[in-house]
Amino acid sequence: MKAWMAMAMLAVVPLVGCGGSRELNRARAETNVLKKDSEALRAENEALKTKVTELEGEVASITKERDDLKVAVEQAAAEAAAAAQSAGKKRKK
Repeated sequence: MKAWMAMAMLAVVPLVGCGGSRELNRARAETNVLKKDSEALRAENEALKTKVTELEGEVASITKERDDLKVAVEQAAAEAAAAAQSAGKKRKK
């Protein structure tokens, strides 16, 4: 048992004493780059969400305007039809 403990200590102690490895430094640098990229993507995402909200508002207002124009056209057509019928009745008399 003591032999295994000694082997473990000899294997772990040199690892603790050495500085950062190249892989660790490379991983840290890559992590920093990815953090910056994710922050940029989050900012772009927020800008796009704002633009989508604006466009949805425009679509809603244009749809309302279209519906109002349809109602106005239907009313004008109904009035024109009523006027044509009343004018036609007057001529028959």
